[in-house]
Amino acid sequence: MQKDLGLLPHLPACFDWRTVSPPTSSRKKALILSFFLVGYSLLEGVISVTAAVMAGSTVLLGFGLDSFVESLSGSVMIWRFWKYGTESDGGEIAGVERKPTRLVAYTFFILGAYVMFDAGKALYLREEPSTSIVGLVIGVASFIIMPALFFMTYRLGKSIGSQSLVADS
Repeated sequence: MQKDLGLLPHLPACFDWRTVSPPTSSRKKALILSFFLVGYSLLEGVISVTAAVMAGSTVLLGFGLDSFVESLSGSVMIWRFWKYGTESDGGEIAGVERKPTRLVAYTFFILGAYVMFDAGKALYLREEPSTSIVGLVIGVASFIIMPALFFMTYRLGKSIGSQSLVADS
């Protein structure tokens, strides 16, 4: 049974307050980075898919779907750090890290399969690339935001010894 603290009353049952680790600076940073990644990726995905439909661009559609895969990956990190935090003994944390690392890997395999399929289909059908101003703007924004997010996430993952956070970066 979930304890109602009046803070976030509509969290799913997997967010059991009895198992949530106390907040730490590293945990807060990991959660903030993960929430930002999910929020940005969802926004990027919605804009990209909408622009793809309007422009008829399969490349932009693939970019939008990639954004949704990234948001799934970020959601796994939110679950991992929300439930387990960063403070734990070596054996426990190794077991905790294994599942999110695998889930992150699976999401990227899904993305890779889609990109390979879409590129092969475009080559086979000899599709000409289409251009989109919205696509160019979202691409430039991602070119600026994503490397910065990568460096922050990678550095934090290394500093706290989180294989899953490093893999997600």
